[in-house]
Amino acid sequence: MNTGQTLMVLMALVLLSGVILGVNRLLISKTSTMLEAEANLTAVSVAQSMMDEIQTQAYDKATVGAKVFNDSSKFVASGSLGPDGNDPAGVTLPDTANASGQFKSVTGYDDVDDYNGYKRLVNTSMGTFAVIATVYYVSESNPNLWQSTQSFYKKIVVTVRHPDMVPSNVGYSQWSGNYYLQVADVAVYRRYF
Repeated sequence: MNTGQTLMVLMALVLLSGVILGVNRLLISKTSTMLEAEANLTAVSVAQSMMDEIQTQAYDKATVGAKVFNDSSKFVASGSLGPDGNDPAGVTLPDTANASGQFKSVTGYDDVDDYNGYKRLVNTSMGTFAVIATVYYVSESNPNLWQSTQSFYKKIVVTVRHPDMVPSNVGYSQWSGNYYLQVADVAVYRRYF
């Protein structure tokens, strides 16, 4: 092989290396985007699952057993939202699923405000998600306005955190921080007059 042929082979190898690197970058970028989308969908699914569980409960401790009220002052005071003495023992925080995949909150809590301050760890194929529920009374005219007195409206906010949802230059904390996904809804007590 002469010098000209050697140079052509080297040029071909350089071009082939460039093409391979470009294809690898494209594959890595595509895979990263797909994994990020899957993590976000999983986080939304985890949050919505918690929201669905909460929304199946009675509105308030006072309404457990289908009692009907016209007066919101009969509900639990704003400062006392959270698990009450009537709830079965055994819901330890953070709650984790048992062998059959059920959380203790399903049988341990009986009304919406029991979930205020509730923490759960959910294991998925994407890793462990930290889930926190917050419940508070809101104004009837503005569901985004927190109020300190009882009302027929309780806002439920479910916050989900995961280490991969945090930029690499920021420290991860399961239960606090600025990087999270939130799902919110309002539980409404239907009054009968």
